[in-house]
Formats: sequence, structure tokens, C-alpha cells
Amino acid sequence: MSEQRRRHMLVVITAAVSIFLLSFDVNMVNIALPTITAHYSLDIATSAWLVIIYAVVLCSLLLPFGKAGDVIGHRRLFIAGLALFSVANLGAGLSYHLDSFLALVVLRGVAALGTAMMVSVNFAIVSINLPEEVRGRGLGIFTVLGAVGFMTGPLASGLLITLLQWNWIFYTNAAIAAVGLAAAVLFIPRSGGEGVAADVVQTAALFIGLLCFVITVNRSLVEGLSPVVMLTATGALAAAAIVLRRQAHATTPLLERSVVRDPVVMVPIVCMAFVYMAYSGAMVLLPFYLEYILGLTPAAMGLLFVLPAFIIMAIGPLSGSFADRRGSYTISLAGTGMMVVSMAVFASMGRMDGLLLASLGLAAMGAGHGLFNPPNNRRIFCAVPIEHIGTASGMHQMLRQVGMVLGAATMPALYQMVAGPAPAAPMMLDGFQAGFALGAVFALAAVALALLTRNECRIGR
Repeated sequence: MSEQRRRHMLVVITAAVSIFLLSFDVNMVNIALPTITAHYSLDIATSAWLVIIYAVVLCSLLLPFGKAGDVIGHRRLFIAGLALFSVANLGAGLSYHLDSFLALVVLRGVAALGTAMMVSVNFAIVSINLPEEVRGRGLGIFTVLGAVGFMTGPLASGLLITLLQWNWIFYTNAAIAAVGLAAAVLFIPRSGGEGVAADVVQTAALFIGLLCFVITVNRSLVEGLSPVVMLTATGALAAAAIVLRRQAHATTPLLERSVVRDPVVMVPIVCMAFVYMAYSGAMVLLPFYLEYILGLTPAAMGLLFVLPAFIIMAIGPLSGSFADRRGSYTISLAGTGMMVVSMAVFASMGRMDGLLLASLGLAAMGAGHGLFNPPNNRRIFCAVPIEHIGTASGMHQMLRQVGMVLGAATMPALYQMVAGPAPAAPMMLDGFQAGFALGAVFALAAVALALLTRNECRIGR
């Protein structure tokens, strides 16, 4: 291997640590949720805030940090993100001894802040530092490491909880991030330092609005129109008004106006958000079903959750190649259909062999994910004018996270509303079926939007 190629590879692998950590971390926490819920004596809707706060912070800050990287430097922001992620996870591990769930939630939000710093500039680091002829190969490594994180996260979480205790999942995150930090200092060159900062008022309003909206949805399903729900609903409406006004009048709005107004771009992005609503809600609820109803250990759950990751890795490249040859419409529509099937299978658990249905549902969900995402992403980025590709990328990531927030906020909350505060097994089953039925509604909405998106790559792209 030549010296130049070695340098390119070190840059790519170091930048891709961010993608690995994102998928590794999220999937470790999903497996640990039942154990953490029992440790703090919480209900499922409340413990889901470990997932919700992470996604709210991430989706609120991806776009502004992307612009910030252009201003203060991509390397500097990436290194700061790794450092913050490592420290926050170290604190999350130590919070076990404080016996404070609130402290754990706050530290998860700080970890998401670090993740947003990393993920917002990782593609820019690779694009700037790799020649065009090897850039695609480099970005392919991102996909591989993301899939590796998806597979190893559940396995590592199950083993750590079984052999040690749940806070060791956060110590593991901190250690991996510390290694990535050392590599980033050594191998990532400086880039950026020019550009226009994001609109601070719109960024703050977006974060507050999303947080208030998610609290409103989550708590209204559990406690009805309480004073807290009314207050957060008012806050969400006020913040939304500020975001829309700044988007219309700010000199440097978060979102490129021409992209936001283009249905050829926005419809498949919103379709993707509905797919992730079903996917994220299922990934939060399913570990509780497997532990509370079937009695699986965290280690056994970790093994089971490897199944969709393998299927995504196998199907994803094939669906992308199919879309290149035959177009995106049919294959992405099939992916949304498989998501409906997976939610229907999950909703049937309890009437038949639960473990068999859970396995079939996970396989169908992995197939739906692998069939849908590559062709849908191809459609989105073929439709975006090249001068707005960065903005579209940030919006794509943001709405993906919004979908994950809403799925994690609504499906567990509906479970809690149906099952009650201290349910017996029959009421639990009713709650799980209601939660997964809502996931099926989300997936059906994705099918409806996929039916509308017949566009393929525009001429010249």
C-alpha cells in the first residue's frame, strides 16, 4: 500500500468512527432499556426518554453544526465532538452510583451533542481529503462500519449487562471514543474555516420546539391534557412560529428554501421519516416484550437483534444496484410494504409463538430497511441540485432523526396508555399490540408516500 493510500485510509477509518459509534451506541441502549427501567423503577414511556433526548438533540443540531464546521474547521469540530461524547459517556457510567435517572438523561443529551458535532462533518472530512476517484470507496467504508456497529452494539450490550452491569455500556462508548479522539488528532488534516454560520435563533427555536412537541405527544398519551402537556404544547406552537418566520426572513436560514419547496425532494424524505418512526418505535418496544413476556436475557436479545443487521447488510447493496438498473420506485415501495408486514407480525405476538414471531418480524423489518433506504436515498440525491447537496444531506439526516424521535415517543407511550402503570401479562400484551399497531399505521403512511414518488434521476445528474 502506497503512503498516500495509507493516509487516505486512516482519514476514512477515523472519520467513520463517528458512524460506528452512532449505531453502536443507540443499539446498546435499546437492549439495556429494560434493565435500566427496572433499576430506576420506571414505566416504559418514561425510560424511553433515554432514546428520545438523544435523537432530539441530534436532529436539532446536525444542520447548524454542519455550517459551524465550515466556519471553525471540520477537524476542530470533529475532535471536540469525540471528546465531549467520551466525557459524557464516562459521566453516564458513573451516574449509576448517583441513582438519578434525570442525571442519566441529561448526560445522554450531552453525548448526543458530541455525536452531532462528529456526524455533521464526517462526510465533509472524507470528501475534502480524498480524491474523487477513491471517494466512493471511502464512503463505502462508512456503510460497513455503520453496519458493524449495528451488529455489535446489541451483542456487546447483552454481554456487558450479563457479565457486569448496565453502566458498562457507557464506559465502553467512552473508551472507543477516546481511541477515536487520539486517531483524529493524529490523522485528520485541517479543513474548513470559511462559510456562513447558522441562524442561532432558528436553531434554538428548533430544539425547543422539537423537545416541547415530543413531550406533548409522549405525556398526553400517558396522562391526558395535564397542565404540563398544555404548557409544552403552547411552547411547541410558539417555537414553530419562530422557526417558520426565521426560515422565511433570516439571511442564513437553516434550510435552503428552494430545497424545502421541492416536492420531488421532500416527499421521499418525509416517506423515510415515517419508515424510521415505525423502525425506532419497534426497536424500543421489542426488548421489553422479549424480557417481560418471553423472559429472554439481555445476552439472548443481543443475539436476536443481530438478525436484521445481517439482512440489511445482505440486501442493501443489492437493492441499490437494482435501483441503478431498473429505477427506485418498485424496490422502495416493496421496502415500505415489508415494514407494514413486520409491524403486523409484531402486533400478532402473544397470539402465537412469540419468539418465532419476533424473529420473523425482525427479519421482515431488516428486509424492509434494506430494500427501502438505498433506492430512496438515490432518488433524493439525484433530484437535488448539486449546489444544494450539502443542505439536502443535513435535512435528510435531521428528518431521519425526527422520525426516530417520534417513533420512540409515541409507540411506547401508547403501550403505557393501554397497559396501565403496573400491568399484568394480559394487559402488557394488549399494550404491545397497540404500540405495534401504531407502527403499522406509520408504515402504511410510508407506503402511501412511496406510491407518490415515481420520479427518478433528473437529466444531467
